[in-house]
Amino acid sequence: MVKILVTGGAGFIGSIVVKKLLEEGHDVIVIDNLSKGKKELVDKRAKFFEGDLVDRVFLENIFLENKFEAVMHFAAYKAAEESMKKPEKYSDNIVGLINLLNCMVKFEVKKIIYSSSAAVYGEPKYAPVDEKHPTEPLNYYGFTKLEGERIISWYSKLKGLVGISLRYFNVVGDGGLGYVDPEAKNIFPIIKEVLEGKREKLVIFGRDYETRDGTCIRDYIDVDDLVEAHISALKLEKSETINLGTGKGVSVLELVRTFEEVSGKKINWEFGERRRGDPAQLVASYEKAKELLGWEPKRGLRESVKGLINIL
Repeated sequence: MVKILVTGGAGFIGSIVVKKLLEEGHDVIVIDNLSKGKKELVDKRAKFFEGDLVDRVFLENIFLENKFEAVMHFAAYKAAEESMKKPEKYSDNIVGLINLLNCMVKFEVKKIIYSSSAAVYGEPKYAPVDEKHPTEPLNYYGFTKLEGERIISWYSKLKGLVGISLRYFNVVGDGGLGYVDPEAKNIFPIIKEVLEGKREKLVIFGRDYETRDGTCIRDYIDVDDLVEAHISALKLEKSETINLGTGKGVSVLELVRTFEEVSGKKINWEFGERRRGDPAQLVASYEKAKELLGWEPKRGLRESVKGLINIL
């Protein structure tokens, strides 16, 4: 049994990871500022603390009271579009991480698994994108994630931490949570709101990308697959940067059609203007995850959509 700190453990991905860790017999402490997370999502077997990573005193007190062996760091602001308007808010992603790493050094915690993003790559120069691809973020959110990776890499060299950065592509599905995003920004929860009648229509941003149907192409990975990769990463004993995706690209229009086929309902949508910071295509190579973690995606897009449809 390992004692693990999970930051952002009341959020969508974090809460599913917490549940899985507890099922495997680990002792779990959760920190979340509840800006988007929900306390009721945190498994009752975990110990929960409400607070923010930018509060160094709060964080040190948590470390004083607990002897952690690893940290899983999910806490971050993550809306790419908002990050272009509010860089001052998203800079807290970096401040919080530095506070966390300094506490780890002070209290001799040697391993961190970091929630990074495919947003670090920017506009792909080739596909599928592997970990050697140039990193040129198109939005400030992606910059904060890349900067986080670089800071972890330096702490790894200078302080002997094991830092494992997992670059997520587009995370979808429900993980059995019945989670409702209070401020839906991603396409899955937005389509869900359209199907429920809570939102009038889906706006597809851009119709003139150089893709097979003019809409953006993304790699959609089911959250349950993503969680399994995190559990496997606990066993790694050296610092690594690893993609988590499926290797399959799906356009926005193809995604809409999949939802319509699975739900049997017509989705009201229209084209809008392109958004700043959106690459045309982003599809992962997950060969490194397969090699180092013994991991590969098991769940297809239709399965992820069905999981969401079943909770409507």
